[in-house]
Amino acid sequence: MTPLVSIIIPVYNSEKYILKTIESCLHQTYKNFEIIIINDGSTDRSEEIIKQFSDIRIKYSKIENSGPCYARNFGITKATGELFQFLDADDILDKRKLEFQVRNYKSNGDEFIYSGIMGYIINDQKNLEPDFDFYYKNLEVEEYFREMFNHFGKYYTTGMWLVPRALVEKTHGWDEKVLINNDGEYFSRIILFSKGVLFCPGSKFYYRRDVPMSVSKRFNSKHIYESWLYSYSCYTKYFQERLNKESADELGRIALSIYYCNSYPNHPDLLSKCKQQIRQLGYYTPVAHGGRIFKFISAIIGVENALEIRSLKN
Repeated sequence: MTPLVSIIIPVYNSEKYILKTIESCLHQTYKNFEIIIINDGSTDRSEEIIKQFSDIRIKYSKIENSGPCYARNFGITKATGELFQFLDADDILDKRKLEFQVRNYKSNGDEFIYSGIMGYIINDQKNLEPDFDFYYKNLEVEEYFREMFNHFGKYYTTGMWLVPRALVEKTHGWDEKVLINNDGEYFSRIILFSKGVLFCPGSKFYYRRDVPMSVSKRFNSKHIYESWLYSYSCYTKYFQERLNKESADELGRIALSIYYCNSYPNHPDLLSKCKQQIRQLGYYTPVAHGGRIFKFISAIIGVENALEIRSLKN
């Protein structure tokens, strides 16, 4: 059995990176794949570069600019594979990335999502993420979220995962209202519908740290903060739907606290809304989310006071 992998790549003004991204797909040791490229209204040379490739496994579409979540959903409608590899237009797959994950899938099936080893690229130099060992094991569903929330700033990004179609079809697709953390929000739903995360040693993925003007670097409007809070409110909702109440309330509080601690003191009305949601879960305050020093200070003087001190210092 050699299941078909659908690699879905939304592209918006990625002329600097898209060539190497596509090449990383074509150079996979696992050969049974299709590459579905959705040009999301690019105005640069992205289309010209994409059309240089003549490989019949590449399926190209061009749409009006609608955002990466819409483009990925469009790609899903075009995909025919049993497995899905979502990939940003500036990221790179190690040549054996799919090989190791598909091998694990063939042994374990449609009810799991498949992970691997995370790396990053700066100035075309590849490195492995340090201190990610807590991810590098098989994780039950609830265990995955606890590990992710408890390790400040360390997250798998879009291209790390290999997802069976059966899990993709259990979700309502990528949420177009999520401008920040859309991969975290989407894969939280996938994982909650799965039986857990299976780690695939040797399966490596690299994201670029040095891409200018990415959405995550543009916290310059209230609309962005509203969308960011919405993404963490979605976590809370999905936990309530899929986990027992005690775990759902606890993990929901932690999710909302991530927003609260990282957005403080911006937009007090949104912070108040976030705190209200925390109280609806049965808690009075957010938990401390940050580095070791921040957590230590919070334990002594409280989260709110620690946040105020940190904001004054900044």
